[in-house]
Amino acid sequence: MDRLSELPERILVHILSFVNMRDLVRTAILSKHWRHLWSTVPNLDFSDDDFYPYQNYVDFVNRTLLSRGTSKIRRLKIGLFLNASYCKDYDGWILYAAKNNVEELFLEFNQDCCYWFPPQCVYRNSSLKILSLWSCKFISDVQISWNLLTKLTLRFSVLRNQDVHKIMVGAPKLEFLDLDSCWGYDDLNIDSPSLRTLIVCEWESVEFELGPIMTISAPNVQTLRLSGFLYRKCILMNVPSVVNATLNFRPHTGFSAEKKNLKGQQDNLMELIRSLKHVENLTLGAWCVEISTRKCVTLSIHMKEDDLLGTVNLLKGSPALQMLIIDMEYGPYEQPKGAELADSENFYTSIGANYLASQAKQVKCLLHHLKTVKITQFVAKTSVFPFLEFILKNGKVLENVVIIAKRFDANSPEYLLKVAQILLNLPRASSRAVIKLLN
Repeated sequence: MDRLSELPERILVHILSFVNMRDLVRTAILSKHWRHLWSTVPNLDFSDDDFYPYQNYVDFVNRTLLSRGTSKIRRLKIGLFLNASYCKDYDGWILYAAKNNVEELFLEFNQDCCYWFPPQCVYRNSSLKILSLWSCKFISDVQISWNLLTKLTLRFSVLRNQDVHKIMVGAPKLEFLDLDSCWGYDDLNIDSPSLRTLIVCEWESVEFELGPIMTISAPNVQTLRLSGFLYRKCILMNVPSVVNATLNFRPHTGFSAEKKNLKGQQDNLMELIRSLKHVENLTLGAWCVEISTRKCVTLSIHMKEDDLLGTVNLLKGSPALQMLIIDMEYGPYEQPKGAELADSENFYTSIGANYLASQAKQVKCLLHHLKTVKITQFVAKTSVFPFLEFILKNGKVLENVVIIAKRFDANSPEYLLKVAQILLNLPRASSRAVIKLLN
């Protein structure tokens, strides 16, 4: 402990900023030198995960902030389950942070059926640069003044059209806006000259009463990401500056198990893709099945047999495509099943191979433009090999096929060696085609 205490105070404070709040406060008992050191740490992260009952958590936050005095706060994060009985405590914490010129404020309040109204000090704040609000509802007649704010995230919150307008006016330096599972709006007029990234995740809500259409106008946005459910029609009105776009919608099934107007949702998806025909890079989720002409496309799919149809439709609809990137990454709860994996004796699915062979003449990009195919988080499935054979056998100008294997038990070195041998023996239409298998 003596050697540690000899370090410069700024280094000690930096080290302490990585310690959880309970242990951080406990460092006060180490020695006289450490008694007040913890109170100068500018980054505070409170979570109610380790507290029971709830009152203990509230008391801990109150005592900690009171003991800190007026020390500068750079970052304050509070994660808790919203309880209407403690709204005065919440407001007190936020007011304390505002008075101490907090720059990054994360109020991640989870809820079941209630919302909270941020106090006045949140709406008019000259020190905030990053703000994240969960489960909130804006006060109707309040004015917003966020002169330094560059990044705003709203999640599970009620956001009306007029609230969006107030944010655009009151945050002149805003560059990043993320609306995750919010509702109450149907017209996103994002006319801020500084905003460069817009992320919208549409989530089905029983409280949605604004009609079946949502419009988005964002003339200065360069990165656009749309995801969630198409539970209402989405129309892109004015997005001329978008360079990078992501569409990762899922079909909306409604509150019942039956599909709700799936054809209409597919048509809407095609309209969105056509609205983005000018973008340089378009990333599509598994449900997106067809796009217009562009040079580079990223697909986030698992390459199941059902994905082959969408992938071929993409190639047929992209005659000038030069680079195709396929990300086979699985989520934490979506690991590949054993039945989907190719064993050492069966690397092919005849159904997929026959279908792909029948489509070769219709995929024009293979004749003149497609030069690079890259597969990341590769998992050897029986449906992947017919696709790779299809690409190699018909890609007249193909130069690189890069495969980066996912690190997991099934991708053993011995198994990947067999995969490499099969790939190297596949016929190639291009003499310049090089296959790289990386682990």
